Amino acid sequence: MKFFKKDSTSSPPPPEFNEEVQNKESLLILRKIFYFSKLEMRFLWWIFIASMIWGLYFISPLSKPKEIYVYGNRQVAVETIQEQAGIKKGKSIWGILSEHEIIQKRLTARNPKIKDVSVTLSGLNTIQLTILENPAIGYYVEDGQYKELLADAQSISVEELTSKDNYPELVNFTEESRTQLANQLEKTSPSVISSIRQIQYVDPKQKPLKLHLKMNDGMKVIGTLKDIGEKLNYYPSILKQLPKKSGTIDMEVGIFYTPDVNAQ
Repeated sequence: MKFFKKDSTSSPPPPEFNEEVQNKESLLILRKIFYFSKLEMRFLWWIFIASMIWGLYFISPLSKPKEIYVYGNRQVAVETIQEQAGIKKGKSIWGILSEHEIIQKRLTARNPKIKDVSVTLSGLNTIQLTILENPAIGYYVEDGQYKELLADAQSISVEELTSKDNYPELVNFTEESRTQLANQLEKTSPSVISSIRQIQYVDPKQKPLKLHLKMNDGMKVIGTLKDIGEKLNYYPSILKQLPKKSGTIDMEVGIFYTPDVNAQ
């Protein structure tokens, strides 16, 4: 005897029911995605507050530099450095700080007397440019034009000298001997260099390397291009030990002093 399976007489759920189920499932998924604990909500709230404060700061005057100070410069004017730095007015402090390498390259390219520069923030809204100079260590006249010899042995033409008291006049030097002199004076204190009135290369052919120096205080110094740089650093202490302040200090081999005959 065969039994036949009775066909189901129940009808499929209506489309509205299926749609309602799908909507509920979608809502459950969205709740899982966007559910935040109290700690997470608090964290998001602080992020929102911080973003608002940061945004208000950027549109406030505090985000713009109030002053641009320059430190470390001796021979390059503050106004010149500020102009050549090319820092635009109205630019944000953080924009300026992010371009510190560009500013450094810009200044060193535009001004041979600037060796390096650092850009830092001082206080709330003050930009500080700290300059490391490549200073002039001497000057000379060539073809009727004033030229300055810089510490890196580079020579630059200038319309006028800023101050002859800061560095000596160079007499009878060639390009090669000026390079040698720059290498020596790099070892000499700036205060000692500023006390020299003139450096003369005596006779490159007959007396190779011999130098005569005239000091601002009237003293004369004899030395050589081989080691004058380091020996000059002893000049202030030597001067303090001399009984008479007029004469010649010979630094060629050792250090010897000969007073002037008419010295008082």
